[in-house]
Amino acid sequence: MKVDRISGIFLFFLGLAVLLKSLTYPIGTLRRPGGGLFPLIASLLLMGLSALMTVQTFRPQEGEKTAPGTFFSGKEAPKRILLGFAALLGFRYLLPVIGFAPSTFVFILFLTKLLGNYRWKGSILFSVITSISAYYLFQVWLRIPMPRTIFGI
Repeated sequence: MKVDRISGIFLFFLGLAVLLKSLTYPIGTLRRPGGGLFPLIASLLLMGLSALMTVQTFRPQEGEKTAPGTFFSGKEAPKRILLGFAALLGFRYLLPVIGFAPSTFVFILFLTKLLGNYRWKGSILFSVITSISAYYLFQVWLRIPMPRTIFGI
């Protein structure tokens, strides 16, 4: 719990720094967002969730007799970290080849299936929802230009 408390406090102040920096950019409106809107929303979410995590570390946990498990077990940690890094590199190099939505689908599918050990059906469904949502958020709503594919699309 001590690690969670330190992490929560650190993430709260990181969110605060991003919030203060985002206020130096134009916020805009929901219909016409400025460059500071997304970092503002993300920093508020980060601050809220990290504050919640920090507060929970001060509450006594009833019935908790075992220590919480680690994110990755000792043997698996290096392999999973390398796979995650390889997935990021793959996403970066697939983006200009097959486009934003398909490469996001492949990236999320890889993370959920191979690193998260979820079932195929759930991984595919989550990947489809995530890639469609990201496409509409970044390319339709925020109108952020993405790199053209090698096919010119």
